[in-house]
Amino acid sequence: MLILIVLLISRANYAQLSNTVVKAKIEIDQANGLIKVKGVSENLSGIVQSFSYKLTVIKKNIKSNNISDNAQEGIVTLDPNQTKILSETQLNANSEDEITILLLFYDENKTLIGKDRVVLSQEKKK
Repeated sequence: MLILIVLLISRANYAQLSNTVVKAKIEIDQANGLIKVKGVSENLSGIVQSFSYKLTVIKKNIKSNNISDNAQEGIVTLDPNQTKILSETQLNANSEDEITILLLFYDENKTLIGKDRVVLSQEKKK
Protein backbone atom coordinates (compact mmCIF):
# COMPACT_ATOMS: atom_id res chain seq x y z
CA MET A 1 0.00 0.00 0.00
CA LEU A 2 2.82 2.40 0.87
CA ILE A 3 4.46 1.78 -2.50
CA LEU A 4 1.22 2.64 -4.29
CA ILE A 5 0.94 5.93 -2.36
CA VAL A 6 4.56 6.83 -3.14
CA LEU A 7 3.98 6.07 -6.86
CA LEU A 8 0.85 8.23 -6.92
CA ILE A 9 2.66 11.13 -5.26
CA SER A 10 5.59 10.72 -7.66
CA ARG A 11 3.26 10.72 -10.67
CA ALA A 12 1.50 13.86 -9.42
CA ASN A 13 4.84 15.66 -8.99
CA TYR A 14 6.05 14.33 -12.33
CA ALA A 15 2.99 15.59 -14.18
CA GLN A 16 3.70 19.10 -12.92
CA LEU A 17 7.19 19.01 -14.48
CA SER A 18 5.89 18.53 -18.01
CA ASN A 19 6.22 21.60 -20.26
CA THR A 20 8.23 23.54 -17.67
CA VAL A 21 11.62 23.46 -19.44
CA VAL A 22 10.55 22.69 -23.00
CA LYS A 23 7.04 23.44 -24.23
CA ALA A 24 5.36 21.16 -26.76
CA LYS A 25 2.78 22.72 -29.05
CA ILE A 26 0.75 21.28 -31.92
CA GLU A 27 -0.29 23.78 -34.57
CA ILE A 28 -3.08 22.86 -36.99
CA ASP A 29 -4.31 24.44 -40.21
CA GLN A 30 -7.43 23.06 -41.93
CA ALA A 31 -8.47 23.90 -45.48
CA ASN A 32 -10.27 22.07 -48.30
CA GLY A 33 -10.42 18.75 -46.45
CA LEU A 34 -6.69 18.80 -45.69
CA ILE A 35 -5.19 19.07 -42.25
CA LYS A 36 -1.65 20.41 -41.87
CA VAL A 37 0.01 19.51 -38.57
CA LYS A 38 3.16 21.10 -37.15
CA GLY A 39 5.01 19.93 -34.06
CA VAL A 40 6.58 22.98 -32.42
CA SER A 41 9.02 23.19 -29.53
CA GLU A 42 9.92 26.14 -27.35
CA ASN A 43 12.87 26.20 -24.96
CA LEU A 44 11.51 27.94 -21.86
CA SER A 45 14.88 27.99 -20.10
CA GLY A 46 17.91 30.22 -20.29
CA ILE A 47 20.23 27.34 -21.25
CA VAL A 48 20.71 25.12 -24.30
CA GLN A 49 18.40 22.08 -24.20
CA SER A 50 18.68 18.80 -26.13
CA PHE A 51 15.85 16.28 -26.28
CA SER A 52 14.16 13.73 -28.48
CA TYR A 53 10.65 14.11 -29.81
CA LYS A 54 7.89 12.02 -31.32
CA LEU A 55 4.93 13.39 -33.28
CA THR A 56 2.20 10.79 -33.77
CA VAL A 57 -0.96 11.22 -35.85
CA ILE A 58 -3.67 8.57 -35.48
CA LYS A 59 -6.64 8.66 -37.84
CA LYS A 60 -9.67 6.53 -37.07
CA ASN A 61 -12.71 6.20 -39.31
CA ILE A 62 -15.67 6.20 -36.93
CA LYS A 63 -17.95 4.12 -39.20
CA SER A 64 -15.51 1.48 -40.44
CA ASN A 65 -13.17 1.44 -37.42
CA ASN A 66 -10.17 1.54 -39.79
CA ILE A 67 -7.13 3.04 -38.08
CA SER A 68 -3.97 4.43 -39.62
CA ASP A 69 -1.08 6.09 -37.87
CA ASN A 70 2.04 8.00 -38.73
CA ALA A 71 4.92 8.78 -36.37
CA GLN A 72 7.89 11.06 -36.89
CA GLU A 73 10.82 11.08 -34.46
CA GLY A 74 14.04 12.98 -34.05
CA ILE A 75 16.53 14.68 -31.79
CA VAL A 76 16.86 18.45 -31.49
CA THR A 77 18.94 21.03 -29.64
CA LEU A 78 17.44 24.43 -28.88
CA ASP A 79 19.18 27.61 -27.84
CA PRO A 80 17.80 29.53 -24.85
CA ASN A 81 14.24 30.76 -25.50
CA GLN A 82 14.32 29.41 -29.08
CA THR A 83 11.15 28.20 -30.83
CA LYS A 84 11.44 25.67 -33.66
CA ILE A 85 9.17 23.65 -35.94
CA LEU A 86 10.33 20.06 -35.52
CA SER A 87 8.03 18.14 -37.79
CA GLU A 88 5.27 18.74 -40.31
CA THR A 89 2.74 16.40 -41.86
CA GLN A 90 -0.42 16.69 -43.90
CA LEU A 91 -3.44 14.40 -44.16
CA ASN A 92 -6.91 14.38 -45.64
CA ALA A 93 -9.96 14.03 -43.46
CA ASN A 94 -13.68 13.65 -43.88
CA SER A 95 -16.68 13.85 -41.58
CA GLU A 96 -16.27 10.22 -40.47
CA ASP A 97 -12.70 10.64 -39.19
CA GLU A 98 -11.44 11.21 -35.69
CA ILE A 99 -7.82 12.35 -35.60
CA THR A 100 -5.61 12.25 -32.52
CA ILE A 101 -2.30 14.12 -32.61
CA LEU A 102 0.27 13.62 -29.89
CA LEU A 103 3.60 15.44 -29.48
CA LEU A 104 5.99 14.13 -26.81
CA PHE A 105 9.43 15.37 -25.70
CA TYR A 106 11.92 13.22 -23.77
CA ASP A 107 15.21 14.09 -22.09
CA GLU A 108 18.39 11.97 -22.37
CA ASN A 109 17.06 9.65 -19.63
CA LYS A 110 13.86 8.98 -21.62
CA THR A 111 11.85 10.98 -19.08
CA LEU A 112 8.83 12.81 -20.50
CA ILE A 113 9.53 16.56 -20.29
CA GLY A 114 6.92 18.03 -22.65
CA LYS A 115 3.63 17.01 -24.22
CA ASP A 116 0.68 18.25 -26.20
CA ARG A 117 -2.40 16.40 -27.49
CA VAL A 118 -5.17 17.45 -29.86
CA VAL A 119 -8.23 15.46 -30.94
CA LEU A 120 -10.12 16.52 -34.06
CA SER A 121 -13.50 15.04 -34.85
CA GLN A 122 -15.48 16.38 -37.81
CA GLU A 123 -18.53 14.44 -36.61
CA LYS A 124 -18.71 16.43 -33.34
CA LYS A 125 -18.71 19.76 -35.18
CA LYS A 126 -22.05 19.07 -36.83
